[in-house]
Amino acid sequence: MKTLKWILGISGAFALFLVITFYSEVPKYEYQPAQLHSDFDTYYKEKLQISLSKKARPGNEEKLVRYSPGKTEAAILYIHGFGASRAEGEEVTDKLAKDLKTNLYYLRLPGHGTNLEDHRDTRFDQILQDAETSFLETEKLGKKTILIGTSMGGLIATYLAAKYPEKVQVLILASPFYDFTNPFGGLYQFSWGKEFAHLLLGKIRKSTEEQRKDPSSAFWYRDQYLAAVQNVSDMREFVLNSDPFSQITSPVLMFYYYKNDQEQDKSASVKSMLNAFDKIQKNGKANPLNKAVRLEIGDHVLFSKYMVSDKERILKESEDFIRKVLPEIK
Repeated sequence: MKTLKWILGISGAFALFLVITFYSEVPKYEYQPAQLHSDFDTYYKEKLQISLSKKARPGNEEKLVRYSPGKTEAAILYIHGFGASRAEGEEVTDKLAKDLKTNLYYLRLPGHGTNLEDHRDTRFDQILQDAETSFLETEKLGKKTILIGTSMGGLIATYLAAKYPEKVQVLILASPFYDFTNPFGGLYQFSWGKEFAHLLLGKIRKSTEEQRKDPSSAFWYRDQYLAAVQNVSDMREFVLNSDPFSQITSPVLMFYYYKNDQEQDKSASVKSMLNAFDKIQKNGKANPLNKAVRLEIGDHVLFSKYMVSDKERILKESEDFIRKVLPEIK
């Protein structure tokens, strides 16, 4: 009996410890209104100068593709994912913009495309602040906005579409990150999680020799400080706590890779993606054109030339969807 009481006491104390330390400080973010530029090109040049000063690697800096010196019928803003760059989306998104003749902007999220320490030290609120400003500046490129995000970029795009439903005419999500697949990801929700992860796994996740030799390593952080994961974990917690799925009214096209239980997205939880889509569908304001597309040929990254995926289908689904939503685009 005493042993049982002892076990129950220890279990209760441990449970209380977990409750108290589970995001003892809830991640906070509030957009600080920025002075927007009178024209997009001035903003773009300013961002390129920042990337230059940060020594961004070639091909990781911002990129603007114009099909008109003024506004096109719609403009595309592409938001890349955690530790990635625009190369994550260029293969499909460049073709999409060309076929639709829409101006296109690829932002570079703060802390990305530069160096590992910059990635580690850039907080989630700095990333959201910059992405939100880029989104508002992009309105100068098109009469309407098509927002595309991959992985963490999909999480950011979800947040923006929920906050600005009247400003997002099309939302395309590619493997949106709403939860980790690796159970260690959940550690970062505790105040002691980062230090415990360091104790178990070390401070840096090292890439393999094969990964370092792969051409794609020029556009992704193959080595990463595990402390950087805290930033994406904080962002996830903040965005999901804002209840975005109940607020999204924009037409949503979501792509995800799932062939079977063994062959599926290994970086972002497919179950969480589908749960999120279901919440959007049941929010009472969902667009009837909303569509979730399951891909059986793919990876976590779906829009990049460096990853194998059914890009022909992705492009066709995207173009058909956009033309249904925006018939003014020929």
